[in-house]
Amino acid sequence: MDVAKEWEILQIDKLEKRIYRRIADVELRLLVMEPKEPADSPRPCLVFIHGGGFTGGKPEMLLPQCRYFTRLGYVCVSVEYRLIQMEGEFPTGDSIKLEDCIVDCKEAVRYVRSHAHQWNVDANRIGLIGESAGGYLACAVTTLIHIEDTTTSPSVSCVPNVLVAYNPITHLLCGWKARLHYNFIGEDSAEGWLMKHQQARNLSPLVYLSAEHPPTLNIHGLMDSVVPPEHSAEYAERLRELGVTVRLELLPASKHAFALFNYTATEDEIARTLNITREFLSSILL
Repeated sequence: MDVAKEWEILQIDKLEKRIYRRIADVELRLLVMEPKEPADSPRPCLVFIHGGGFTGGKPEMLLPQCRYFTRLGYVCVSVEYRLIQMEGEFPTGDSIKLEDCIVDCKEAVRYVRSHAHQWNVDANRIGLIGESAGGYLACAVTTLIHIEDTTTSPSVSCVPNVLVAYNPITHLLCGWKARLHYNFIGEDSAEGWLMKHQQARNLSPLVYLSAEHPPTLNIHGLMDSVVPPEHSAEYAERLRELGVTVRLELLPASKHAFALFNYTATEDEIARTLNITREFLSSILL
């Protein structure tokens, strides 16, 4: 593909680093990439959320996608969010919580929307794209209206105008509940198990779908052993039942992370994913 694949900022990139949130001594960045050609009218914007199991990854991972879509006239933003610290298979006692990751990403979308005029962006044409754990976070930003920073009163919506999720985790009623931080005693008892289940359900986008959900594209590999394709299939089916515009693309020969440059995906897989995404986004945002 004729796009620079590096996971780093290049001299050719028209890119700005913007701090969108400060928590204690932590500063969270947005990498804002603009098309090189000026526009007479406000542009659509794509906000990207990287994967990494909630414990790793960085916004630079999705710069190749940003380069691809800025060529098509989109302003692109890649989000940095706080990561969960693990000890073995579970979060450390002093780690941030999954809820904090969700709130960070919500605030990122709100920042982009409230500062849209600074990049000549149309605040009503914002797409949210997430990959793997980032796909979960994109779905959570869209659906989990009860998860917010209790110290603020948001006046700007974080719900995107269109959602794209690549191999997303759409619920935590499975092994992914191990990423949750439990604050109760007796978690090995029946009561403790039920409390874990309720917490996982409370943080599962699949449980909170509604007819107000924006148009959605789900893409998933049928050979994915990290996040089963049922996560995307059920999400899409429930949206369809609610009357929401949704497209489900299942890739028979693809494993996890088929959308990610410099990893295990082939160039053909990445090109196909980008083409499907471009086609869907253009039908909604352009």
